[in-house]
Amino acid sequence: MKKVSGKNINWWKWAFFCLVAVIIVSCGVVLNKATAPSPETEVIKPIKPSDSSVTVELNRKQVNALAANYLNEFLKGQKVRYDFIVGDKYATLTGNTKFLGASVRFAINFIPERLSDGNVLLRAKGLSVGQLNIPIKFVMGYIAKNYDIPKWVKINPQKKTVLLDLNRYSKHRSLKYSAQEINMKEGQFKFLITVPTNNK
Repeated sequence: MKKVSGKNINWWKWAFFCLVAVIIVSCGVVLNKATAPSPETEVIKPIKPSDSSVTVELNRKQVNALAANYLNEFLKGQKVRYDFIVGDKYATLTGNTKFLGASVRFAINFIPERLSDGNVLLRAKGLSVGQLNIPIKFVMGYIAKNYDIPKWVKINPQKKTVLLDLNRYSKHRSLKYSAQEINMKEGQFKFLITVPTNNK
């Protein structure tokens, strides 16, 4: 009897190709989600100083205490946690992100800048993600899409900036806040706090 000959199937080769395909598709999905544009936000008019305004000066330690207290309340009950710390040179955002299914610790350094409307703009200047070489735009895009971010915080991955819109933050509050001075070198931060008055 003649033996029926057939081609040997290299299962290892096919498993490798399947794995590569899964990785490519996963990267594509994550990249698309991370780099998709964020919705535009409403423009809020800046707060003008008045007789009911007072200037409050804070040091670096006080700013960090306020940031930690705010985030603890805002993220209460949330699985994803992140921190915002003002150092000697940079304001740093730290947290975790997902890359190829793995949880990766990151730290983004920002240079804060006071805008003419009293808001604060953070410009990204450096990123630390362990031994991985991941673009800042990717990480910022992932944060914008997957993190629970306050509505008054606007992340722009393309420009690598974060806007702290104090005008929006103040919109429905009894006190209105506006940045007056940001001095990272001296560790001094001045804010204008205004009590709205009803003008009839």
